[in-house]
Amino acid sequence: MKKTILFLSIFCLSIHLYSQSFSSQKGGNCFTIDIPDYMTKTYELNDNSSIQYINVSKEAYMIVIEDSKEQLESKGMKFVSPKDFLENFLKDFKKDSNKRKQSGYVNFEANGYKHSQVEFTWEQEGTEFYMLLTTAETNKHFYNIMCWTIMDNKNMLKDDYLKISKSIVE
Repeated sequence: MKKTILFLSIFCLSIHLYSQSFSSQKGGNCFTIDIPDYMTKTYELNDNSSIQYINVSKEAYMIVIEDSKEQLESKGMKFVSPKDFLENFLKDFKKDSNKRKQSGYVNFEANGYKHSQVEFTWEQEGTEFYMLLTTAETNKHFYNIMCWTIMDNKNMLKDDYLKISKSIVE
């Protein structure tokens, strides 16, 4: 009986510790995205991102890179879907490391926008990493939402990353 009570106490405490509050944050010129309250704004992760958040103690990282459809088309690049855009992005992304293992594509709708999503794992300098990479297509933009962590924290952060990836609103 004592073991059951101890287990339930620990379980309830862990749910409280890992259930997170989110708040909507403005990014770039015209979008908002929900960010867990445990993450703070930073400017250190990527020079091309419109918004970036971090929590060093949880090894939680998130950036959003936005591309205007009008600017892309003026350069002769027209994409027919978020998956098409994501596949094009991944050509260069995979060149950076041939050790990245990619899942299959998951396509879905959230907030009235089409999304395409893949997961990555890789090892770098003896550390294993996990990334959730989502492309969202709005009327005027494509957004790459990149959330990553060390592999040990994947299970703890994946639900938050999924929520972030579905929350973009233009």
